[in-house]
Amino acid sequence: MSVLGKSFGIIGCGIGGVAVSIAIAKLGGHVTLFERAKKITEVGAGIQISANGLSALADLGIKPEHFNEISKPLAIELRDYKVGSLVARIRQNQDVDFPYLQLHRADLMSILIARAEKLGVIILLDAKAEVIDALSNHPKVQANGMTYNFDLIVGADGVNSTTRQDWLNEGPAKFSGKVAWRATVPAKTVSTVTTVYMGRGKHLVMYPLRGGQLINIVAVQECKQAVSEGWDNAGTTQNFCLEFSDFGTDVQQILSQVRQVKLWGLYTHPPLKTWSRNHLTLLGDAAHPMFPFMAQGACMALEDASVLARSLDSTDDINHALKSYEAIRKLRVTSVQNLAARNGKIFHISNTFMRIFIHNALRLISKLTPQLLEKRFDWIYKHKI
Repeated sequence: MSVLGKSFGIIGCGIGGVAVSIAIAKLGGHVTLFERAKKITEVGAGIQISANGLSALADLGIKPEHFNEISKPLAIELRDYKVGSLVARIRQNQDVDFPYLQLHRADLMSILIARAEKLGVIILLDAKAEVIDALSNHPKVQANGMTYNFDLIVGADGVNSTTRQDWLNEGPAKFSGKVAWRATVPAKTVSTVTTVYMGRGKHLVMYPLRGGQLINIVAVQECKQAVSEGWDNAGTTQNFCLEFSDFGTDVQQILSQVRQVKLWGLYTHPPLKTWSRNHLTLLGDAAHPMFPFMAQGACMALEDASVLARSLDSTDDINHALKSYEAIRKLRVTSVQNLAARNGKIFHISNTFMRIFIHNALRLISKLTPQLLEKRFDWIYKHKI
Protein backbone atom coordinates (compact mmCIF):
# COMPACT_ATOMS: atom_id res chain seq x y z
CA MET A 1 0.00 0.00 0.00
CA SER A 2 1.97 3.00 -1.20
CA VAL A 3 0.97 6.12 0.70
CA LEU A 4 0.51 8.50 -2.25
CA GLY A 5 -3.13 9.45 -2.70
CA LYS A 6 -4.43 7.19 0.08
CA SER A 7 -6.48 8.45 3.04
CA PHE A 8 -5.49 8.01 6.69
CA GLY A 9 -7.32 8.65 9.93
CA ILE A 10 -5.19 9.29 13.03
CA ILE A 11 -6.83 9.06 16.45
CA GLY A 12 -5.03 11.23 19.02
CA CYS A 13 -3.15 14.51 18.73
CA GLY A 14 -0.21 13.77 20.98
CA ILE A 15 3.40 13.71 19.83
CA GLY A 16 3.04 10.29 18.18
CA GLY A 17 -0.23 11.15 16.47
CA VAL A 18 1.03 14.40 14.98
CA ALA A 19 4.37 12.81 14.03
CA VAL A 20 2.77 9.97 12.07
CA SER A 21 0.45 12.48 10.40
CA ILE A 22 3.51 14.40 9.20
CA ALA A 23 5.35 11.24 8.13
CA ILE A 24 2.41 10.07 6.01
CA ALA A 25 1.52 13.49 4.59
CA LYS A 26 5.15 14.02 3.64
CA LEU A 27 4.88 10.96 1.38
CA GLY A 28 1.69 12.20 -0.28
CA GLY A 29 -1.01 10.68 1.92
CA HIS A 30 -4.23 12.52 2.83
CA VAL A 31 -4.42 12.70 6.63
CA THR A 32 -7.21 13.62 9.06
CA LEU A 33 -6.22 13.88 12.72
CA PHE A 34 -8.90 13.56 15.42
CA GLU A 35 -8.42 15.00 18.91
CA ARG A 36 -11.08 14.93 21.61
CA ALA A 37 -9.71 17.97 23.49
CA LYS A 38 -11.07 21.39 22.55
CA LYS A 39 -7.58 22.82 22.34
CA ILE A 40 -3.99 21.65 22.49
CA THR A 41 -2.67 22.85 25.84
CA GLU A 42 0.76 23.03 27.51
CA VAL A 43 0.49 19.80 29.48
CA GLY A 44 3.45 17.81 30.68
CA ALA A 45 5.91 20.72 30.69
CA GLY A 46 9.41 19.30 30.13
CA ILE A 47 10.45 16.67 27.64
CA GLN A 48 13.82 15.12 26.87
CA ILE A 49 14.75 14.18 23.31
CA SER A 50 17.86 12.09 22.78
CA ALA A 51 19.70 11.61 19.48
CA ASN A 52 17.44 8.78 18.32
CA GLY A 53 14.38 11.00 18.75
CA LEU A 54 16.15 13.81 16.90
CA SER A 55 16.90 11.38 14.07
CA ALA A 56 13.19 10.64 13.80
CA LEU A 57 12.34 14.37 13.92
CA ALA A 58 14.86 15.03 11.14
CA ASP A 59 13.03 12.42 9.06
CA LEU A 60 9.92 14.58 9.52
CA GLY A 61 11.80 17.68 8.38
CA ILE A 62 12.31 19.11 11.88
CA LYS A 63 15.82 19.93 13.13
CA PRO A 64 17.20 21.22 16.46
CA GLU A 65 17.75 24.69 14.99
CA HIS A 66 13.98 24.98 14.58
CA PHE A 67 13.65 25.22 18.36
CA ASN A 68 14.22 28.64 19.90
CA GLU A 69 14.75 27.66 23.52
CA ILE A 70 16.42 24.37 24.39
CA SER A 71 18.77 23.12 27.09
CA LYS A 72 21.69 20.78 26.51
CA PRO A 73 22.70 19.11 29.79
CA LEU A 74 26.38 18.36 30.24
CA ALA A 75 25.60 15.45 32.53
CA ILE A 76 22.98 13.42 34.37
CA GLU A 77 23.83 13.24 38.07
CA LEU A 78 22.42 10.53 40.31
CA ARG A 79 22.34 11.70 43.93
CA ASP A 80 21.25 10.44 47.33
CA TYR A 81 17.90 11.91 48.30
CA LYS A 82 18.74 12.89 51.90
CA VAL A 83 22.22 14.39 51.82
CA GLY A 84 22.48 15.07 48.09
CA SER A 85 25.80 13.25 47.79
CA LEU A 86 26.86 12.29 44.28
CA VAL A 87 26.36 8.62 43.41
CA ALA A 88 27.20 8.70 39.69
CA ARG A 89 27.74 11.20 36.89
CA ILE A 90 26.88 10.32 33.29
CA ARG A 91 28.16 12.86 30.80
CA GLN A 92 25.89 14.09 28.01
CA ASN A 93 26.36 16.16 24.84
CA GLN A 94 30.02 15.21 24.50
CA ASP A 95 29.53 14.26 20.86
CA VAL A 96 28.00 16.91 18.58
CA ASP A 97 26.62 14.16 16.35
CA PHE A 98 24.57 12.72 19.22
CA PRO A 99 22.96 15.60 21.14
CA TYR A 100 20.59 15.26 24.09
CA LEU A 101 18.05 18.08 24.30
CA GLN A 102 15.56 19.27 26.90
CA LEU A 103 12.67 21.48 25.88
CA HIS A 104 9.14 22.42 26.74
CA ARG A 105 6.57 19.98 25.39
CA ALA A 106 4.43 22.88 24.19
CA ASP A 107 7.35 24.16 22.09
CA LEU A 108 7.76 20.76 20.44
CA MET A 109 4.03 20.42 19.84
CA SER A 110 3.74 23.87 18.26
CA ILE A 111 6.47 22.99 15.75
CA LEU A 112 4.92 19.59 15.00
CA ILE A 113 1.46 21.12 14.53
CA ALA A 114 2.82 23.84 12.23
CA ARG A 115 4.64 21.23 10.15
CA ALA A 116 1.52 19.05 9.90
CA GLU A 117 -0.69 21.95 8.83
CA LYS A 118 1.86 23.06 6.24
CA LEU A 119 1.69 19.56 4.73
CA GLY A 120 -2.11 19.73 4.55
CA VAL A 121 -3.05 17.56 7.54
CA ILE A 122 -6.62 18.26 8.64
CA ILE A 123 -6.76 18.59 12.44
CA LEU A 124 -10.20 18.23 14.03
CA LEU A 125 -10.35 19.34 17.68
CA ASP A 126 -13.23 18.62 20.08
CA ALA A 127 -13.77 15.47 18.03
CA LYS A 128 -14.59 12.35 20.00
CA ALA A 129 -13.73 9.77 17.36
CA GLU A 130 -15.17 6.28 17.25
CA VAL A 131 -13.77 3.68 14.88
CA ILE A 132 -16.33 1.61 12.98
CA ASP A 133 -15.96 -0.96 10.22
CA ALA A 134 -12.30 -1.49 11.16
CA LEU A 135 -12.36 -5.01 9.72
CA SER A 136 -13.22 -3.80 6.23
CA ASN A 137 -10.70 -2.55 3.69
CA HIS A 138 -12.10 0.96 4.14
CA PRO A 139 -12.56 1.50 7.89
CA LYS A 140 -14.54 4.47 9.10
CA VAL A 141 -14.43 7.00 11.90
CA GLN A 142 -17.51 8.67 13.31
CA ALA A 143 -16.98 12.04 14.98
CA ASN A 144 -19.38 14.89 15.74
CA GLY A 145 -22.14 13.38 13.64
CA MET A 146 -19.94 12.88 10.58
CA THR A 147 -18.59 9.67 9.05
CA TYR A 148 -15.13 9.59 7.48
CA ASN A 149 -13.76 6.80 5.24
CA PHE A 150 -10.08 5.81 5.27
CA ASP A 151 -7.67 3.30 3.80
CA LEU A 152 -5.99 2.94 7.21
CA ILE A 153 -6.68 4.10 10.77
CA VAL A 154 -3.87 4.63 13.30
CA GLY A 155 -4.72 4.57 16.99
CA ALA A 156 -2.33 6.96 18.71
CA ASP A 157 -4.71 7.62 21.57
CA GLY A 158 -2.46 6.83 24.50
CA VAL A 159 -2.17 4.17 27.16
CA ASN A 160 -5.97 4.07 27.67
CA SER A 161 -6.55 3.74 23.94
CA THR A 162 -10.19 3.02 23.11
CA THR A 163 -9.01 1.97 19.65
CA ARG A 164 -6.96 -0.81 21.23
CA GLN A 165 -9.73 -1.89 23.56
CA ASP A 166 -12.50 -1.84 20.94
CA TRP A 167 -10.69 -3.55 18.07
CA LEU A 168 -7.86 -5.67 19.48
CA ASN A 169 -9.91 -7.32 22.24
CA GLU A 170 -7.70 -5.86 24.97
CA GLY A 171 -8.80 -4.69 28.40
CA PRO A 172 -8.22 -1.23 29.84
CA ALA A 173 -4.80 -0.23 31.12
CA LYS A 174 -4.15 -0.92 34.80
CA PHE A 175 -2.72 1.34 37.49
CA SER A 176 0.96 0.55 37.99
CA GLY A 177 1.15 1.50 41.65
CA LYS A 178 3.13 4.63 40.79
CA VAL A 179 2.22 8.29 40.45
CA ALA A 180 4.18 11.21 39.04
CA TRP A 181 4.07 14.81 40.23
CA ARG A 182 4.98 17.49 37.66
CA ALA A 183 5.77 21.15 38.20
CA THR A 184 7.94 23.99 36.95
CA VAL A 185 9.52 26.83 38.92
CA PRO A 186 11.52 29.88 37.80
CA ALA A 187 15.26 29.21 37.73
CA LYS A 188 17.42 31.46 39.90
CA THR A 189 20.61 30.15 38.31
CA VAL A 190 21.12 28.30 35.03
CA SER A 191 21.93 24.63 35.62
CA THR A 192 23.90 22.53 33.13
CA VAL A 193 22.95 19.15 34.59
CA THR A 194 19.95 16.90 35.04
CA THR A 195 19.73 15.76 38.65
CA VAL A 196 18.04 12.56 39.82
CA TYR A 197 17.55 12.32 43.59
CA MET A 198 17.06 8.63 44.42
CA GLY A 199 14.90 7.97 47.47
CA ARG A 200 13.18 5.04 49.13
CA GLY A 201 10.18 4.09 47.02
CA LYS A 202 10.39 7.42 45.21
CA HIS A 203 12.70 9.68 43.22
CA LEU A 204 12.75 13.24 41.95
CA VAL A 205 14.23 14.63 38.72
CA MET A 206 15.11 18.25 37.97
CA TYR A 207 16.37 19.79 34.75
CA PRO A 208 16.38 23.20 33.04
CA LEU A 209 13.86 24.31 30.41
CA ARG A 210 13.63 27.16 27.91
CA GLY A 211 17.30 27.98 27.95
CA GLY A 212 17.48 27.82 31.74
CA GLN A 213 14.55 30.13 32.53
CA LEU A 214 12.61 27.32 34.23
CA ILE A 215 13.35 24.22 36.28
CA ASN A 216 11.26 21.21 35.34
CA ILE A 217 10.38 18.85 38.19
CA VAL A 218 9.16 15.27 37.83
CA ALA A 219 8.75 13.32 41.06
CA VAL A 220 7.61 9.69 41.04
CA GLN A 221 6.49 7.71 44.07
CA GLU A 222 5.00 4.30 44.74
CA CYS A 223 1.37 4.63 45.73
CA LYS A 224 -1.32 2.08 46.55
CA GLN A 225 -4.24 4.41 45.84
CA ALA A 226 -4.99 4.72 42.14
CA VAL A 227 -4.81 8.15 40.53
CA SER A 228 -6.37 8.77 37.13
CA GLU A 229 -4.13 8.80 34.06
CA GLY A 230 -3.65 12.18 32.44
CA TRP A 231 -1.11 14.99 32.66
CA ASP A 232 -3.63 17.68 33.51
CA ASN A 233 -4.87 16.34 36.86
CA ALA A 234 -4.48 19.02 39.51
CA GLY A 235 -2.53 18.06 42.63
CA THR A 236 -1.98 20.11 45.77
CA THR A 237 1.38 21.69 46.54
CA GLN A 238 0.88 20.85 50.20
CA ASN A 239 0.56 17.12 49.51
CA PHE A 240 3.42 17.18 47.03
CA CYS A 241 5.81 18.85 49.46
CA LEU A 242 4.66 16.55 52.27
CA GLU A 243 5.28 13.39 50.24
CA PHE A 244 8.86 14.52 49.51
CA SER A 245 9.58 16.21 52.84
CA ASP A 246 12.19 13.53 53.67
CA PHE A 247 14.37 14.75 50.78
CA GLY A 248 17.33 16.99 51.57
CA THR A 249 17.89 20.74 51.71
CA ASP A 250 18.62 21.16 47.99
CA VAL A 251 15.28 19.64 47.06
CA GLN A 252 13.34 21.51 49.75
CA GLN A 253 14.63 24.86 48.48
CA ILE A 254 13.20 24.07 45.05
CA LEU A 255 9.94 22.60 46.33
CA SER A 256 9.30 25.74 48.41
CA GLN A 257 8.91 27.62 45.12
CA VAL A 258 6.24 25.31 43.65
CA ARG A 259 2.90 27.10 43.27
CA GLN A 260 1.07 24.66 41.01
CA VAL A 261 1.51 20.93 40.54
CA LYS A 262 -0.04 18.21 38.38
CA LEU A 263 -0.52 14.61 39.52
CA TRP A 264 -0.32 11.85 36.92
CA GLY A 265 -1.18 8.21 37.53
CA LEU A 266 1.15 5.83 35.66
CA TYR A 267 -0.76 3.09 33.85
CA THR A 268 0.35 0.16 31.78
CA HIS A 269 -0.98 -2.87 29.94
CA PRO A 270 0.56 -6.26 29.10
CA PRO A 271 2.51 -6.64 25.84
CA LEU A 272 0.15 -7.07 22.89
CA LYS A 273 0.26 -10.13 20.64
CA THR A 274 -0.26 -7.79 17.72
CA TRP A 275 -0.59 -4.05 17.23
CA SER A 276 -2.69 -4.36 14.09
CA ARG A 277 -5.95 -5.76 12.80
CA ASN A 278 -6.78 -5.55 9.12
CA HIS A 279 -6.67 -1.83 8.18
CA LEU A 280 -6.06 -0.55 11.69
CA THR A 281 -2.86 -0.28 13.74
CA LEU A 282 -1.53 1.25 16.95
CA LEU A 283 1.38 3.56 17.71
CA GLY A 284 3.18 4.93 20.78
CA ASP A 285 1.67 4.39 24.24
CA ALA A 286 -1.43 2.80 22.72
CA ALA A 287 0.83 -0.09 21.64
CA HIS A 288 3.67 0.01 24.20
CA PRO A 289 3.36 2.32 27.24
CA MET A 290 6.66 3.40 28.78
CA PHE A 291 7.53 4.27 32.35
CA PRO A 292 9.27 7.67 32.29
CA PHE A 293 12.50 6.33 33.85
CA MET A 294 14.46 6.45 30.58
CA ALA A 295 12.73 9.52 29.10
CA GLN A 296 12.03 7.53 25.93
CA GLY A 297 8.25 7.57 25.56
CA ALA A 298 8.18 10.44 23.06
CA CYS A 299 11.29 9.19 21.26
CA MET A 300 9.78 5.72 20.75
CA ALA A 301 6.56 7.25 19.39
CA LEU A 302 8.59 9.41 16.98
CA GLU A 303 10.49 6.34 15.79
CA ASP A 304 7.21 4.44 15.38
CA ALA A 305 5.85 7.22 13.17
CA SER A 306 8.74 7.17 10.71
CA VAL A 307 8.92 3.37 10.53
CA LEU A 308 5.16 2.98 10.02
CA ALA A 309 5.07 5.54 7.20
CA ARG A 310 8.04 3.95 5.43
CA SER A 311 6.58 0.46 5.81
CA LEU A 312 3.28 1.59 4.31
CA ASP A 313 5.03 3.31 1.42
CA SER A 314 7.19 0.31 0.56
CA THR A 315 4.45 -2.07 -0.56
CA ASP A 316 0.89 -2.25 -1.87
CA ASP A 317 0.10 -5.06 0.58
CA ILE A 318 -1.13 -3.42 3.78
CA ASN A 319 -0.90 -6.62 5.82
CA HIS A 320 2.72 -7.02 4.80
CA ALA A 321 3.39 -3.36 5.65
CA LEU A 322 1.89 -3.62 9.14
CA LYS A 323 3.72 -6.89 9.85
CA SER A 324 6.95 -5.23 8.76
CA TYR A 325 6.25 -2.25 11.04
CA GLU A 326 5.71 -4.52 14.04
CA ALA A 327 8.72 -6.70 13.23
CA ILE A 328 11.00 -3.67 13.09
CA ARG A 329 9.66 -2.02 16.23
CA LYS A 330 8.59 -4.68 18.73
CA LEU A 331 11.95 -5.97 19.99
CA ARG A 332 13.36 -2.46 20.34
CA VAL A 333 10.43 -0.93 22.22
CA THR A 334 10.14 -3.98 24.49
CA SER A 335 13.83 -3.70 25.36
CA VAL A 336 13.43 -0.01 26.20
CA GLN A 337 10.31 -0.74 28.26
CA ASN A 338 12.21 -3.33 30.30
CA LEU A 339 15.18 -1.01 30.81
CA ALA A 340 12.91 1.81 32.01
CA ALA A 341 11.28 -0.54 34.52
CA ARG A 342 14.71 -1.65 35.82
CA ASN A 343 15.80 1.96 36.17
CA GLY A 344 12.75 2.63 38.29
CA LYS A 345 13.73 -0.16 40.66
CA ILE A 346 17.25 1.24 41.03
CA PHE A 347 15.92 4.75 41.68
CA HIS A 348 13.53 3.44 44.37
CA ILE A 349 15.62 0.96 46.38
CA SER A 350 14.32 0.82 49.96
CA ASN A 351 16.39 -2.02 51.44
CA THR A 352 19.30 -0.37 53.25
CA PHE A 353 21.88 -3.06 52.49
CA MET A 354 20.93 -3.28 48.81
CA ARG A 355 20.86 0.50 48.58
CA ILE A 356 24.40 0.85 49.97
CA PHE A 357 25.69 -1.94 47.72
CA ILE A 358 24.17 -0.58 44.49
CA HIS A 359 25.08 3.03 45.19
CA ASN A 360 28.68 2.15 46.05
CA ALA A 361 28.95 0.06 42.89
CA LEU A 362 27.67 2.99 40.82
CA ARG A 363 30.14 5.35 42.54
CA LEU A 364 33.02 3.03 41.78
CA ILE A 365 32.07 2.60 38.12
CA SER A 366 31.50 6.34 37.73
CA LYS A 367 34.98 7.11 39.10
CA LEU A 368 37.04 4.33 37.54
CA THR A 369 35.32 3.58 34.23
CA PRO A 370 32.72 6.30 33.51
CA GLN A 371 32.58 5.16 29.89
CA LEU A 372 30.70 2.06 30.99
CA LEU A 373 27.81 4.21 32.20
CA GLU A 374 28.03 6.58 29.25
CA LYS A 375 28.14 3.88 26.56
CA ARG A 376 25.61 1.42 27.96
CA PHE A 377 22.70 3.26 26.33
CA ASP A 378 24.36 3.75 22.93
CA TRP A 379 22.03 1.12 21.45
CA ILE A 380 19.16 3.49 22.26
CA TYR A 381 20.64 6.90 21.57
CA LYS A 382 22.69 6.07 18.45
CA HIS A 383 19.86 4.25 16.70
CA LYS A 384 19.14 5.72 13.27
CA ILE A 385 15.73 5.66 11.63
